[in-house]
Amino acid sequence: MRTIVIYPGRFQPAHKGHKSSYDHLVGKFGPENVFVATSDVTAPVTNPFSFADRLSMLTKLGVPSNRVVQVRNPYQAQEIVKDVPDPANTVLVFAVSEKDMSSENPRFKFGIKKNGEPSYMQPYPKDDKKLKPLTKHAYVMITPTTMFKVKGTDANSATDIRKLYINGNDNDRKQIVHDLYGQDDSALKDIFDKKLLPPTQAIRYGKPAVDGDQVLQGPTLQKEHKQKLVKILESMQHLERQASKCYQVSNEDLIPNYISEKDGRKYY
Repeated sequence: MRTIVIYPGRFQPAHKGHKSSYDHLVGKFGPENVFVATSDVTAPVTNPFSFADRLSMLTKLGVPSNRVVQVRNPYQAQEIVKDVPDPANTVLVFAVSEKDMSSENPRFKFGIKKNGEPSYMQPYPKDDKKLKPLTKHAYVMITPTTMFKVKGTDANSATDIRKLYINGNDNDRKQIVHDLYGQDDSALKDIFDKKLLPPTQAIRYGKPAVDGDQVLQGPTLQKEHKQKLVKILESMQHLERQASKCYQVSNEDLIPNYISEKDGRKYY
């Protein structure tokens, strides 16, 4: 049977750790069978980069553009799955990092349904044997975590990279882009500047911005400025909620293996 591998993610931003995981999957399954799945969903804090931005980053890292697919939900990737020519003879694998499966909100859950049947998602077996086609199950493979240097410090988290970029000066930001992609790249730096910098800093790069100084500074906020600020915050919260929904995993009706007495968390 053929194996199709989907490497899903937000890639906010894409970095060397992502490329290392992609290379690992290509080495195991072949370049023609591995797809990177990501969306065009954006939100101010957690998902500032568009699909076009992510594609630029991934291709700069060396991922072929025809292996990067825009999907609505990367952790389902129906846009890829529905077009598989022979699903009864195709194994479907989703590849995610260990930290994405060990967090409080793992990307996938597997176990037993309430009717006693195994869940659709299953751990990828170590011996690669007894794999079922995607009409029966899909499998979750854990990719190795790769540490890399960003501005002299170890990194493997897109969240940490965004923080470093926002908190740095212009020279720091040039170094971060160089460390992420192996070369200076003014086009990518411009994308980072426009999508990550606070409004008062982004104005000089041509990004439309709310006049943060006028709204937030001064002894008191005028009524119209308060209303403007509330609308901005509500809009940001709405966008973050919408982005979160687009990254939800399949919600099978599973029985928890156990419930932690310490925090009440359910484990599947």
